[in-house]
Formats: sequence, structure tokens, C-alpha cells
Amino acid sequence: MQVASFLYHQEKKNVLVEPEVHDIFARIPGFGFVQTFYSQDTSDLHERVDLVACLGGDGVILHASNLFRGAVPPVVSFNLGSLGFLTSHTFEDYKQDLRQVIHGNNTLDGVYITLRMRLHCEIFRNGKAMPGKVFDVLNEVVVDRGSNPYLSKIECYEHDRLITKVQGDGVIVATPTGSTAYSTAAGGSMVGNPC
Repeated sequence: MQVASFLYHQEKKNVLVEPEVHDIFARIPGFGFVQTFYSQDTSDLHERVDLVACLGGDGVILHASNLFRGAVPPVVSFNLGSLGFLTSHTFEDYKQDLRQVIHGNNTLDGVYITLRMRLHCEIFRNGKAMPGKVFDVLNEVVVDRGSNPYLSKIECYEHDRLITKVQGDGVIVATPTGSTAYSTAAGGSMVGNPC
């Protein structure tokens, strides 16, 4: 409520929230300015949204990125969760940080925003694309052996060029975000530039 009110009243910005959140705002007097979108059609959402303000932990950022079919607008993330690897701002500074993003920042530090790459993935069977099996993912793609008790022999290609052959339980192709999540979940360190 604080952030929505600040953006609308002080910064004169339109505020767009998810339908479930909009239902909550609709019951609060004085928040009729809050807009929403239809969750079943988000194909043009990236054209309506210039900036995403996420309040929560890393899961909120992952959720927000999944709302966009194509490009994800810049994300300013405020940590209210427990992990906070992707959340680079503290909530107490939200007015100052959002003002710097909206009006510019004259310091050398700049303002931290999240721009995360995605993997575009299509599933093929016998050389033919499977209908409805196209995905844009933020973390990773896993190809595994499924219920087969034996190791799989997997050949990895990029644009018809053999990269490697792998024998094992499967293969994980991860973005920098996804590889860091795997390393951290396994008790490892943060991964800066995975190969």
C-alpha cells in the first residue's frame, strides 16, 4: 500500500498489480487508482509496464518474470524475504531508490536493477518440434532419464554443432541465475560468471 500510494500520489505514475492483489486493493478505500490486467492474456504486458517493483524475496522476482511472455522490463527488487540473493534493495529505502530510477541518479554508484537473461527452449521428438512445447525459462532446463534405471547418453548440440556427449542421469543447462541457485542450494558459494 505504501509503495502504490507513493508511486501514484508523489511520482504521478500509473500502478498496475496482479489480479489477486487488485482484489485486495479494491476493498481498501482510497486505492481506486490501482489498475490490473487479465492474467489469461499477458501477451502485451511488456508494452504496458516500464518498470517492475518487487516486494519480497527471490521467489517474487521469479514469479514476476514469469508474468511476461517476452522481454521482462527492468526490475527493482526490495528484500522482504529470507534469501534475497536477487533482491538488491532494502524496503526502508524504497522512496529514495524508486526516485533514483524514475528521475535518474547523479552518483557514480547508479541504481541496481535486475535484468536477467532467459533461455528459449523447444522440445523436439524425432527431429520435429512438439506443439505447445516452447518455453522461456529464467533458471534452467533439465533433461533427465526419467524413470529409466540406466544412465542416459546425451548429445548436446547448439545450432547443429556438437558441443559435448554426456553419460549420466541428465543434463542441466542453466542461466547465471539458475546456476547460482543450484550452487547455493547445494551449500556452495555464489557463482559470478559460470561457464
